[in-house]
Amino acid sequence: MKDKQMKPVAESAKKWMKRKAFREAYDALEPQYALASALIEARQKAKLSQQELARRMNTTQPMIARMEKGRQPPSTATLLKFAKATGTRLEIRFVEGLDA
Repeated sequence: MKDKQMKPVAESAKKWMKRKAFREAYDALEPQYALASALIEARQKAKLSQQELARRMNTTQPMIARMEKGRQPPSTATLLKFAKATGTRLEIRFVEGLDA
């Protein structure tokens, strides 16, 4: 069997992005990952571990991890608990000019 070298992810992603279906699926995930990134940033700015945040929200550390990975989309009620636990304020906005 021929030994294949692994390609860097960036190289493969560049190739995949040429495919319309892949590009559309990738773009569709952007809001989910933007939310996950915002959750991580808020927790880190509050200097909280996932465990401490979970305790403050009366939930579990694995639940916090799932939200931060984008695997468990949080409800508005959960986002409000998250904001209170991190000492932040939840703000949700709709922005014009994006293609649907």
